[in-house]
This record gives sequence, C-alpha cells and structure tokens, in this order.
Amino acid sequence: MENSKVHGILSTILKENATKRTNGRVASHRTTTSYGEVLGMCLDRLHELGFRIENPRNLTELHIKVLCEYWHKENKASSTMQDYLSKLRVFAGWVNKKGMVKSLAHYLPHVEKEQLRVSKITKTSKSWTEQGVNIAEKIELADALDERFGLMLRMMLAFGLRREEVVRHQPWKSDQGDHLNVYLGTKGGRPRHVYIDTIEQRNVLDYVKGRIKKNEYIGWYVTRHGKDATLQYSIRRYNELMARIGITKLADGPTGHGLRAEYAENSALIARVLPPTLGGTGGQMNRDDLNVIRAQVSENLGHSRLNITGSYYGTFGRPGQLDVPDRSKKNIELASDAIPQSEISSVSKDRVADCLRLIAELDSIDVAITLKQVHYLWVQHSRRHASAWASLQEDNIVALEAAAISVVKSIIRNESQAEGIE
Repeated sequence: MENSKVHGILSTILKENATKRTNGRVASHRTTTSYGEVLGMCLDRLHELGFRIENPRNLTELHIKVLCEYWHKENKASSTMQDYLSKLRVFAGWVNKKGMVKSLAHYLPHVEKEQLRVSKITKTSKSWTEQGVNIAEKIELADALDERFGLMLRMMLAFGLRREEVVRHQPWKSDQGDHLNVYLGTKGGRPRHVYIDTIEQRNVLDYVKGRIKKNEYIGWYVTRHGKDATLQYSIRRYNELMARIGITKLADGPTGHGLRAEYAENSALIARVLPPTLGGTGGQMNRDDLNVIRAQVSENLGHSRLNITGSYYGTFGRPGQLDVPDRSKKNIELASDAIPQSEISSVSKDRVADCLRLIAELDSIDVAITLKQVHYLWVQHSRRHASAWASLQEDNIVALEAAAISVVKSIIRNESQAEGIE
C-alpha cells in the first residue's frame, strides 16, 4: 500500500480520536494538528528506513525502538524524543495497544539516563538568526508565497506572537499607541500587553495595518477554493507555508517558535541584558536588577513565572560574583580583530552619524574600533530585527557585544568546517 494511503487511514484514526481529551473535553486544534504532524512524520520516517507499513494500526514495539534509535543518532533533543513518544503512546491507546510504548530509556539502554532527562532550560539559541537563518530573506520569500503569511512573520518577530495569536490578531484594534494588546488565541486565555520599545516594532505594526482592513484579523478569510476560512484552515495553511519556506518543527534546525525566541533575546538586549544563549552570564549585573528585567520579558511573552525565560534564552545560574568590568571590551575587541577584511564594506553617508555614536559609546569602555568595523557589527545585530540597519537605542553596548560574540562563533565554525573538508 502506498504511503499516501497509510496517511489516509491515519487521518481517519485522528478524526475519530484526536479531537477528544482523556477528560472528555474537546482538544484544541493545535493539539490535534500536533498529533497529526508527529504521527505522520513517524510513518514517513519508517517508510524511508525500509518498513512497508500498510496500516498505522500495525505499528509494533520494534518500530518504536527503530524510531528512537534513529532520533538519537540524529541528535534530537531529549525533550523532542519524549514528546514524540508521548504522542505515540496516546496513539497506541487509540488502536487498542495500550502499554506498547515504553520509556525512552527502555529503547536507548546504552545511553546514560542523565543525557535523556528533559530540561526546559535551553542551552543553545533557538532564534532564527543564531540558527543561521536570514530572517529578512525568509520574510521576502513568505511575501512572494502569500502576503498575509509575510505579515504574520513580521508580527511574530516584532512582538513574540504565537501561531494562533498571530492568525487571530486584529492589528488596528490591538494598537494602543505605546503597546500592543494581545488577547485572542493566547495560552490559557491570558491577555497581555507587549510594549513597543523600538522604531522597528512601530514600523512593522504600521506596515501590517496598512495592508489589513480595520475590522480584520491577519488570518485568512477565504480558502483557496473560495469558501469561508475557519481558524483551523488558517492554522493549517500557516503550517503549510512555514514548511514551504523550510521551517518545520519536525526537521532539524529552526522552527516557527524560533521567532518568539528571537523576540525574547531581542527584548533582553534592548534591556541591556546579554542572554545566556548569546553568551551572557548571571554576573553581568546585580541579581535583583536582572530578575526585574527577566520578569518584564516574561510578561511580554505572556507568562507570569520568572523562570520561563530559561526556555527561551537559557539560565543565568545561581547568584555569584559579578563579571569582570572589561568583559564587553574583550568580547568586542576580539571580534573586531577577527572580522575578515574581505567582508568589511564601506559605510554609506546615512549611517555615518550612527556609527560615530556607536564608536563614542565604545570609547566609554576603552574600545578602539574603526568606522567600518562598528558598521559591520551593527549590520549583524540588525539582522535580528530583519532590518538592513536597526535603530539605535539609548545604550547599545550589550547589543554590539552579542553581535561580536556571534561573529567570533561564526568564524570559528567556518574555520572548523573548512578544516574538515581539507
């Protein structure tokens, strides 16, 4: 039986089971979609590995073991593998095979249990920029595929919106001048205010409002077949378009949620905090001051818990000694000396004033840097905002330091890859 037919049977099973929770309540569309994506991926992977499964109900424990071994070989995060197993376990219950799916440790006995433990604290950046994605190019590609999809990516980056939040968002109604009112599609129904801190955020909001009628949502109103579109349709189309620009949570690399991580990191940088995922430590400022900023970022993301920021940009660890005073100086000087001359371009007249201001800021921490070098670093930072040249904030040293650390990491990574080829 062709794999497409297997997916057809899976779709029937999902319709019969995935819309209901174990407590009898109706499951959200996000939940049912997630099950379909993961289970479909598992069947496709088994097919690629040579298993000709004619019916999803024929899944056995051997298939589960093969999948776990494959995921581990592909360096999937423990949290990801656990999530996949959880959905397979529920699926097994649907097809009267309760108890078939065991623990991750059961299928990977050769792996230390410590390595399989799930932590909600991220250790590496999930943001698109740090994953090597040019956000501006992805947005341009999105615009070419579907204008509303391009608007969604802009809003997700600028305001940290989740998938359902962005398709249900009404930009004209939510614009409160100094903040964005987010209240539809929020997790747990919890509304929040996202403050507009940058010119880029205001420009994005005005741009989106200019392309959406005053009473409209950003999501689609009409399907490709001319019928009235539902919320489920908008989410499904969003997922399809994300996949078309190469972004999917089932593939290695960046996911749609990575734009929310990018927003979280950007918010920290604006508040003069260097996130751990970008090279920051807990000693960059007094812990009480640091916690205030973390709480503010958490609130903008729609969470009340302080430690939720750890899942977006890592943990600062336990309180300890403050960083050495010249930490920023060393990181920025290291990058400025390492920038390849072939990548340094001339500075256009409209950017000279900004560059001179950045040089003056760096001079305050005794960093000697050229106009072209500081221009290069700010261009790298600007990419985080999908901008050719981001507006300067009141204090830009931490943002420059983050760009400097990223530049050095990139140079080291490229050199390592070149040595591997040789």
